[in-house]
Formats: sequence, structure tokens, C-alpha cells
Amino acid sequence: MAKSATKVIQPPPPQSRLRQFLSPGYLLIAAGVLILAFILVVIIRNTIAEQNPPGDLSIPDTSISYPNQGQTHIEIGAVDPAYNSNPPTSGWHYVDPAPWGVYDSQIPDEVLIHNLEHGGIWLSYQDPTNQDIINQLKDIAGRFPSHMIVEPRPQNDSPVAVAAWGHLLKMDKVDADVIYAFIRRYRKNGPEKVG
Repeated sequence: MAKSATKVIQPPPPQSRLRQFLSPGYLLIAAGVLILAFILVVIIRNTIAEQNPPGDLSIPDTSISYPNQGQTHIEIGAVDPAYNSNPPTSGWHYVDPAPWGVYDSQIPDEVLIHNLEHGGIWLSYQDPTNQDIINQLKDIAGRFPSHMIVEPRPQNDSPVAVAAWGHLLKMDKVDADVIYAFIRRYRKNGPEKVG
């Protein structure tokens, strides 16, 4: 009888440290940590921006106050009476507001009035080709995490208009200090407190 050969099973070679860290478990943990860090940075940034908004309240308020034209919701496409300001600062409006942000095309006034009702600030510019004004308004809006809309509005009777519920600031050019003071006074001060 022949002797059978016994095989000696060798243990696998130890993994290098790099291979251990590149294993799926470690990669998932690392990805989770990075995502949590990013979320934390955004929350901290937004909290700081809300607690320390730009705007010197010693700058005189040169905006015009307009009588409240109500908060009536209307159907899309409904014919409504004329507003008492250009752009409007109150009055009949559609049921759904626009998401906060910067827009390259015009949104119906009836949508943005609803944003004003929620305490939003509406920065609009008359000339959609004036990149200098557009960039300045985008920079201003970018300092705030919410309650800001920037859009072109050729019907404006001034190059720049800054609207809040019942208040309108018209300008020939962007004066960031005056706009920041306006925002600090009127942002999140609409008749409906939302977000």
C-alpha cells in the first residue's frame, strides 16, 4: 500500500495595511464620515449666517412702504387687478411659491408674491444682459441660506428692485450695504412665517 501524501494547507499571506483600509467595510465607514462632516459644515455655515446676518441697521431705510393688498390665493392664469407697486409687494397670488434660489428666466409675479408672503426677499434686475448687476445680486443672495429669490424682470421701472412684503427698494445700481440693511430689516418678516 502506498502512502498518501498529506497536503499542508498554508494560511493566506497577511493583507497589507492598505488592503485592509481599502476593504468595503472601511470604505463605507469613510464615506459615511465624509458625508456627516459635509452635513455638519453646511449646518454650521447656515447657523452662523442666520445668527450674524450682514446689514448695518444704522443705514437709513430708503425703501417705499405700500399698503397691503391682501393675501388672496388665485388660480393660475386668473385675471387679477393691478398691483400698487412695480414689482408688486403684496396682493393676490398663486397657491405655490417658488423654491428659494437664483433664476435665469422670469417667474410670474403671482408666484413670487407668495414668496414675499413667506418672508422672502425678491431681488430683480431689469436688464438680463447686465452681467455686473446679475453677479452682484447673486453674491448678495448667496450670503443667505434661504428666503432669497433673484430673477430678471424687464418690467421693472428701475435697473434694480428689492422687494419684501409691503416694502420696495428701487436702485439705479447695486448698493450692497443698502440692500443688506433692507434684507436684515425685512427678511423672514412676511405675514406667514414659513421655514
